[in-house]
Amino acid sequence: MSYSSSTKQYKGSPNSYFKQLPDLDYPSLRNDRNSVYDYHIVKNIFKRAVLRDDIFDEVTAFTKYSVVGDERPDQVANRFYKDSGLDWVILTTNNIVHVRDEWPMGNQDFLTYLNGKYTSQELSNIHHYETDLLRDSGGRLIHPKGIRVPSDYSISFLDNGVLRTESKITSFTFLEHETNLNDAKRNINILKASYLDLFLDDFAEIMEYKPSKQFVSKKLKKTENPRIISP
Repeated sequence: MSYSSSTKQYKGSPNSYFKQLPDLDYPSLRNDRNSVYDYHIVKNIFKRAVLRDDIFDEVTAFTKYSVVGDERPDQVANRFYKDSGLDWVILTTNNIVHVRDEWPMGNQDFLTYLNGKYTSQELSNIHHYETDLLRDSGGRLIHPKGIRVPSDYSISFLDNGVLRTESKITSFTFLEHETNLNDAKRNINILKASYLDLFLDDFAEIMEYKPSKQFVSKKLKKTENPRIISP
């Protein structure tokens, strides 16, 4: 996989995602093809894997990690698996499909995003309000932290027979809101290296073709040619 960012691009390795995909023998679309019978072998980018639930259900198979700064998926893979080509394992095990939207932006990309969406004044405007943690004098929870509320929010409750009214809220600017959204994407799960072989074996099995009319091998199937019309 490649990553468009302010850092240098990663170009792939023998373990990259596309090398795991099976092939299609596909009718040639080239203008200089010899005939309608010409085929080219291409990667089946539509082949998707639904991985074993028992791996994802096994809490001990994962460790929590917070993506640092401008760190990319290939760099995280290199940190934990000593192989940047296993970036797709990092993405797959976190259900990340659209890297641009679902992976945290680095500092420069984040600034570019903000400058393209907001003016300086807009970034300092209030986006919303959230509750602070509130308990009564006996420690009973009145409301948790982080509930969005209007600016005039307040709550009344009895505390040891005395009616109290509190308005414990915090304002968040557009800048703080966008920063929190981006930072939330930094919290990912890393499949432990001891489970990696099981994961890769399972993935390879899922990527294999099953016998069918188009079946050539476990790694290759031939698509029908729409230019050839049967009599």
